[in-house]
Amino acid sequence: MTYPEKNQTVTLSDGRKLGFATYGPHSKTVVFHFHGSAGSRFERPADDTILQDLGIRLISIDRPGHGLSDFQPDRRLLDWPNNVKQLATHLGVDKFRVMGLSAGGPYALACAFKLSDQVEACAVVSGPAPPDRPSPYQGLSVSHRIITFIFRNIPWLTFKMRRGMYRLASGDVETLRARIIAGFPPADRKVLEPAHNLTVMLEEIREGYCQGWDGPATDDTIIFAPWALPLNDISTRVDIWHGELDRNIPLGQAKYNHKSIPNSRLTVWTELGHLGLHSKWREVLTALTADN
Repeated sequence: MTYPEKNQTVTLSDGRKLGFATYGPHSKTVVFHFHGSAGSRFERPADDTILQDLGIRLISIDRPGHGLSDFQPDRRLLDWPNNVKQLATHLGVDKFRVMGLSAGGPYALACAFKLSDQVEACAVVSGPAPPDRPSPYQGLSVSHRIITFIFRNIPWLTFKMRRGMYRLASGDVETLRARIIAGFPPADRKVLEPAHNLTVMLEEIREGYCQGWDGPATDDTIIFAPWALPLNDISTRVDIWHGELDRNIPLGQAKYNHKSIPNSRLTVWTELGHLGLHSKWREVLTALTADN
């Protein structure tokens, strides 16, 4: 891969810059990937051979206020598909697949809903369910219940928390590495044992915070506010992948999405947690780009 392919921008109709990176061969099989919380366009398979073997062109996009994408005040979840549509037009791509990891999951679902004439299939990996569902705190640990409550109800504190994370992400990389490893349970730490997986995560998080904390904090407030997205009206096929040991987003949320989306299929990784995608890129992409 050449350097410019990781650092590209397109100017949208409202004048904002949207950052993106292209990985893999220049294939007609295109997947738009939406990163997790406070991530960036650098989120991709650490193993370069996966995309080459599958013949997939993966286009990973910075959300507003992350990486190279300009901040967008007052944005909502359903604003995102228009960003993707304009990028697809810019690249000359008519039909494509979409996928989202964790906080990127709702953005993938939004595209499956609003761009059903272009999105051929959708994958949601370790993704949350709508926050206005019944019993939204079910399955969460005490610490995650507190964080969820803050993101849902106290915007100023959300921004303050992200400011602290920004200082960590933009500081010493070895300190960040140690905090990431210590912050995850054993199932996720095992996924990060291959050095290349952790290297990609460090790179994409540092880039995600390169503008500051407003973008990631705004993302939090969007994901934890009502989506205005009727899951039962999504006709596109949606593959839902989730680790049974996920402590960040409990499996029950994946089951809720599966029950709510008519044309969906759920795969549960019994031995994995929230970071399962880092060891399952090949499996997820193979299924996503299959015809059935």
